[in-house]
Parts: sequence; structure tokens; C-alpha cells
Amino acid sequence: MSWQQQHTLAPSQASLIGRQRAGQLAPSDTARALQAARACPDAWYRVQALASVAEYAGQSVAPSILEEAAREAQSCHDAYGAVAVMAWPIGVAFRQGRLAFAQRELTKCLEQASDIEPRASQAYALETLWRACFAEHPSHAAPVWRRILEHCHPDRSWRAARLYLHIAEIQHGRNRSAAAVIRAMPPSKARSWLERRFRIT
Repeated sequence: MSWQQQHTLAPSQASLIGRQRAGQLAPSDTARALQAARACPDAWYRVQALASVAEYAGQSVAPSILEEAAREAQSCHDAYGAVAVMAWPIGVAFRQGRLAFAQRELTKCLEQASDIEPRASQAYALETLWRACFAEHPSHAAPVWRRILEHCHPDRSWRAARLYLHIAEIQHGRNRSAAAVIRAMPPSKARSWLERRFRIT
């Protein structure tokens, strides 16, 4: 079982099939795609499937599908699942310009992230959110970055250290400064390692 599945539980075959079917139907048949998404027994896969349907749904129905996805996320069996899986609906909302929904749900997720245990899981969930937000516009990821700095000391776990590495790499790859990421980090072994890696003096 993978690390992520330890949180999301081993998915049922019905959830895997339902998510795949919803994604296949979403571009052409919203009603049938919704039916497939709602049939996923596991909340993690149900939320992902609903987000894929909302991606292609018409302007009049997409908001209600996103709201449904947000409600269903709370059916995940722990805080990690409820927070991390919202990266999918939030990402869709940002892409569609539904900023009120995206910002509202992001705020909720960042508050709920404090309840995630162990700390390594918290770092992974916040990275998932950060990636979804940053992919649409760096400014969308700023609240997540602030929460990362508050809660994820880079020496606390290897996943926290990797979180900072990934953010620095993505910023560097987008022709943005990795140095700004690294200099915002608290003094730590991980920060020193990143300074050497990116040749920051």
C-alpha cells in the first residue's frame, strides 16, 4: 500500500472505475458523468471525479457541482484526505475564474490543515494545495505558502524538507527566484542544503 493510500484507504474497484468513467464522459455528457462520479463509494475518488465533471460542465451547473465536491470532501475519513483532495475542486475553480469559491474553500482547508497528523502528512497535503493554486497563478498560492512557513519546519520530517525542495524547484523552473523561497525558510539543515544546491550565498 502506498503512503497516500494509508490516508485514503485502499480504493474499491468501483471508485477507480467510477472516477475513470466520469473523466471520460465529462467532456460530452455531464449528466452521465455526474452519475458515474456520485457512484464512487470512496469520498477521495468521488471528489476527484466531481471536479473532473465540473471542469467541463456548463456555466449554469458547474458551481453546484463544485459545491457538491466540497461537501463530499468532508466525508473523507481524516483531515488529510479532506484537505488534500480539495486541491482538485479548487484548481478547477481557479481555472474557471470562480474566485469566491476557490478562496473560500482554500481558507477552510488551511484552517483544517492544523488538524492533520502526522506532521509529514500535513506537509504533503499543503504541497498538494500549493501546487494546484500555483499552477493557475503564483498569487493564488501565497496563502498556502504562509501556512507552510507557519506549520512545516523543514527539519521536522523528510516530507517537509522535500516540500521546500519542490517549491524551490518549481519557482526556479518558472524563472522565478528559488532564493526567495529558501531565504524565507527558518534556519535549518534543510535550508543549508538548499542553499548549497542552488548556490545561494
